[in-house]
Amino acid sequence: MPLKEYVKKRDFKITSEPKSTPRKKRKDQEAHLMFVVQEHHASHLHYDFRLEFNGVLKSWAVPKGPSHDPKIKRLAVEVEDHPVSYGSFEGVIPEKQYGAGRVYIWDTGTWEPIGSVREGLKKGHLEFKLKGKKLHGQWMLLRTGRPASGRKSQWLLVKRTDEYAIPNDEVVPIEDEEGNVRRSTRKASSALKKKRKEHVKRLPDFIRPMLAELVSEVPEGTRWIHETKFDGYRTQAHIEKGKVRLYTRSGLDWSEKYPGILKSLQKLSADNAILDGEIVVLDKEGRSDFQRLQNSLKSHDVNDLIFYVFDLLFLQGEDLRERPLIERKELLKALLADLNQPLIRYSDHMAGHGKALFKEACDYQLEGIISKDQESTYQSRRGSSWVKTKCKLHQEFVIGGYTEGTGARSSFGALLLGVYEGDQLRYVGKVGTGFTEKSIEDILKKFARKEQKKSPFDIKSPRERGTHWLKPGLVAEVTFGNWTSDKILRTAVFLGLREDKSAKEIHIEKAKSLDDVMEAPKRAAKKRPSVSEGTLRQEISNPDKILYAKEKITKLDVTKFYQDYADLILPHLKDRPLNLLRCPEGTSKQCFFQKHISGKIPESLTPVSIKERSGTKSYFTLDSPEGLLALSQMGAFEIHVWGSRREAVEHPDLIVMDFDPGPGVSWKQVVQGAEDLKEILDGLGLKSFLKVSGGKGLHVHIPVAPIYSWDQIKSFSQTLAQEMAQRNPDLYTATLSKKARDKKIFVDYLRNGRGATAVMPYSLRARDKSSVAMPIEWKELRKIKGPDQFTLEKAIEHIKRRKTDPWKDYFKYNQKISILKPVL
Repeated sequence: MPLKEYVKKRDFKITSEPKSTPRKKRKDQEAHLMFVVQEHHASHLHYDFRLEFNGVLKSWAVPKGPSHDPKIKRLAVEVEDHPVSYGSFEGVIPEKQYGAGRVYIWDTGTWEPIGSVREGLKKGHLEFKLKGKKLHGQWMLLRTGRPASGRKSQWLLVKRTDEYAIPNDEVVPIEDEEGNVRRSTRKASSALKKKRKEHVKRLPDFIRPMLAELVSEVPEGTRWIHETKFDGYRTQAHIEKGKVRLYTRSGLDWSEKYPGILKSLQKLSADNAILDGEIVVLDKEGRSDFQRLQNSLKSHDVNDLIFYVFDLLFLQGEDLRERPLIERKELLKALLADLNQPLIRYSDHMAGHGKALFKEACDYQLEGIISKDQESTYQSRRGSSWVKTKCKLHQEFVIGGYTEGTGARSSFGALLLGVYEGDQLRYVGKVGTGFTEKSIEDILKKFARKEQKKSPFDIKSPRERGTHWLKPGLVAEVTFGNWTSDKILRTAVFLGLREDKSAKEIHIEKAKSLDDVMEAPKRAAKKRPSVSEGTLRQEISNPDKILYAKEKITKLDVTKFYQDYADLILPHLKDRPLNLLRCPEGTSKQCFFQKHISGKIPESLTPVSIKERSGTKSYFTLDSPEGLLALSQMGAFEIHVWGSRREAVEHPDLIVMDFDPGPGVSWKQVVQGAEDLKEILDGLGLKSFLKVSGGKGLHVHIPVAPIYSWDQIKSFSQTLAQEMAQRNPDLYTATLSKKARDKKIFVDYLRNGRGATAVMPYSLRARDKSSVAMPIEWKELRKIKGPDQFTLEKAIEHIKRRKTDPWKDYFKYNQKISILKPVL
């Protein structure tokens, strides 16, 4: 019995591992033979390397996993043959069973023997080629002659030197040391399967793009795929019901600028999709040329514009952002294969060989390359999963003025450039070359509307004669040689104007160490570190400005609070339309509400368009600590949120009941009111969470599934308020009028209407004395002395002292309301 040892070690009544007879033997050269590498989290992590031969899987345990580096020789301990069906096994081997632990398929594919397999196994020198998703090229298994602890032999798994060799290559496990899974496994959990089957009826509005971190060196290893870095306009294409919209990286609708691309995308064989890519113009050598792109757009000669697509976010109503990048690209490639439109092209990639590809890109005078973790999900932020490496220094600058022209070019001599440091504009030098007749004409037209008498530069402003000042707003793309020690550009060359970027988001780009970028998420995963005051001082203007005069609380104090506790705050804030109470001069001065966006906004804030009676309006949303930082900079530290999120604006996922005491109502009565509502909700089977409002009362939050309309949720919350008023009319009222509220608590259900908001958990309140809207446990309620108990200082002490987050299970509840009929 060929599998006798395999069967003997396992109890198939307990383990789900396959019990199988050997596959019918087949000639090696007549069919493709499979190989598989299984990541095995047994008592010690190792990788099981298996080759199909003679109807079974010949197997070796490789403690450190295979490496593409020919200089690295991996120990491979021969183990018992396994059935071929084991090649598709993923799952958990139960405790007390042989090899107990979780098993993932790390790689799989086909293998091709070089020479006789029987002779190779007999002599202890087997050579072969692998064609997998991660492993490629020629390999060797070499027997050492030293037996392992059992009867089996020790071998070495070694990569041959060929085009697939990668120096210093190391295995990246699917599951890390903390048990986090880096990708979805082939046998997805039922919850994930269910999630992937869900389809939206309408595509979301503009999705903030995923951005790459600038690094000083190219990452190596099979985990990374590398793409050409284009020099064009980042573009997000939304295709739905035959209509196509094209958005810039900041969410501007530029559809009318690209009629050819628009027409080509209308022929896509999909009911709906969201594509991510870059629109470029190529020179004769096939390189993207930003100045040619500018000239084409200015002259409306758009026939040469090409849309290179590198990612697929939605397809046929399915949100693909949680899928690994490599899966999204496979779907994208298949989608574009049938399009056959020359203006739409798939942006291909190469796995591994990053340094060699970067050298070729620079030799070919390309801008650089983008390296992406092939298992990464799509995240609307800048992070370590996508990194970019540039061949030359190249970035955007704010134009703050110009010098007078001389000689052949009398229009102007050079543009004066700057970057923002907080709210201050720093002068960084001039650019006087690289202009064409078209670009000069375009620039001069824009100068007329920007002229001013005073220098816009706050730091290192030039003082030479013949200088003309401009109001900051124009952004130039420039390539340059290097920086001087005092932050001045050398050998700058003008490439074009950027109309898709705000002047306020321009700062000096510094390439980070690759090691630092890769370590950042690991540090964050353990615990998001407290942000230093020194760092924040560089990020905001006027950090010492007093915002709460009585307590001498500064802008820096407020900013640090929101940054230190961003991990607690963001889940309740993410992607919700915001209504902001802004106090730029502090709470003792004039404050004002802002809910609609006017003008340009920081990159860390994302606009969402919402239809109102007066027309479509744009609201702020955010999903990152950088977004919170932007609000702090704006003096917007009292934050109110909608009860829905941007991708389902018309379907709230939150009910907030506000206990607002009228004159003559004690705090004890407010506490009783919240407890009375909890009793009603418990009777309906609805889990509720409690928050001290920081104002006058208490808020009860009820998380619900986003499957109801606003009218349904408002009606339900009104019914709750009316039920309380009916049960105890002497204490509660559901009527807003002041007459009805004397010595009563208004059970405010109105926060649950479309467009209404409630203060965010952990938000500061803009009052004479600081207070925080603090989530608490129900059992804590009787200990609370009042709604404004948690000043900023006490709130920080309370969060540090408590043993657990009272709302830690909040997002586990996706509750349905039994008396309501879902509209979705």
